[in-house]
Amino acid sequence: MVTAERQLGPYILREAVSARALTVTYRAEHVELGRAALIKTLKPTVSAASAFAAGLEREAKILARIRHPNIIDIHDFQRDEDRIWLVLEPLSGPTLAALCARAGRLDEGAAAAIALEIARGLGHAHERGVVHRELRPERVIITPSGGVKILEFAAAYDGRLPSLPEPFEGSDTFARPDYMAPEQILGAETGPQADVFTLGVVLFEMLAGVRPFDEPKAEPADANQASGASRASQAPREREDDRWAEGRAVAHRIRSAPPQPLRGLVPDVSRGLERVVLRCLEKEPEQRYENGRAVADALAEELAERGHPQPRAPIARALAAAKLGGDELPPALAPSARPAAERRHAPSLVPDVGRLCGIFALVVAGGALIELGLREHAAVGPPSAEARQPGASSEERGYLKVLARPWAEVVIDGELVDVTPMARPIPLPAGRHYVTFRHPNAPEEKRTISVSARQTVTLDVSMRIDRRELDAGAPPVEDRDASP
Repeated sequence: MVTAERQLGPYILREAVSARALTVTYRAEHVELGRAALIKTLKPTVSAASAFAAGLEREAKILARIRHPNIIDIHDFQRDEDRIWLVLEPLSGPTLAALCARAGRLDEGAAAAIALEIARGLGHAHERGVVHRELRPERVIITPSGGVKILEFAAAYDGRLPSLPEPFEGSDTFARPDYMAPEQILGAETGPQADVFTLGVVLFEMLAGVRPFDEPKAEPADANQASGASRASQAPREREDDRWAEGRAVAHRIRSAPPQPLRGLVPDVSRGLERVVLRCLEKEPEQRYENGRAVADALAEELAERGHPQPRAPIARALAAAKLGGDELPPALAPSARPAAERRHAPSLVPDVGRLCGIFALVVAGGALIELGLREHAAVGPPSAEARQPGASSEERGYLKVLARPWAEVVIDGELVDVTPMARPIPLPAGRHYVTFRHPNAPEEKRTISVSARQTVTLDVSMRIDRRELDAGAPPVEDRDASP
């Protein structure tokens, strides 16, 4: 007999394949029909009447509108007094992240074929007004037959549905920016071209084994081992600082640096495929392909010239070469069950909203106690901020949270800190500080603030953009980010 804890509505929950901050996804079976499914539901501790439950319902409506062979299919959406859940198609196979981790880099035909299938799915969504906004290899499943499925539309933009409440709507600000488009990093409005940029990053990574804006490494043979030992000896807050600083460095390179030369990493890549990748990675959205459909057309032409009109064959061969086909597929593991060195490419057979869940938990919890907890957590600031206040303990520091529309460089006491939006408050020594907001098409906004120990001050500024200069046809201003 199935216990209440092991049954949800008409579905027997066989095993949990992914546990996140607020959700759990199970392999399940319909009691009467015996039909397999994936069940994505809130944890029992999260109320079905909460704001996050509304976000799960929104994802269900988006998936129902964009059914396509390259997008995970939703079968049903159900709720009762206590629970809310999505019924998704059952999928097997590794994630694209797992395939890349096993293979190192993919054959050009397989990489182009996978990108083609992703582009087709994105193009279908784009034509219906939906922008994914968080595509990455962990959110793409490769089925044993060579099929490709895009997962996770929890943070997708859909013009027909109400926007998600803050900070859920701006959650990508808090994420590592490895797969973000420049306009996402700057907090600007994103359209289909943002997904095109991300697809370019994914295709580059499949071909070269590294991302286009990763910092090139030239280390001695034993450097990796020494680096691993060093990281292992770090305190958790120090490791968090390193990750935070590394994310800022990647964001800076995406906004202002060219990608690594693909041909320098893969000398035999075809000129045509190289052109597709580079066009996807253009800094300005209007210089990229218009949407996923346009990318798919270009990739289909490249594959046809290489004699691969049907993409599934090279994909299936790539699975076989990586020993990830058929019965050799590994079981689905939650990221926390994998060794730390493997978590970057940890396979997951279900949509991952862990990061978004963690952020949105702030909204669900609310209250002054959570606000105090956030301030304690935000005490770990960027190294550059710590450098400005040598010797200051956490009790002696205050914090500055800055908001600027549409965006601005933030200068504190004469030092350029970063470009908004910023994920966390800036730690400052207690006392008076002078803050300047800069935008190339607006006059400077200057503020003087006084910060007390353990106090958080918020500055919310709207830059007075000179539209006349923009409308007069002035040349576009390059991103002037000079963050460390």
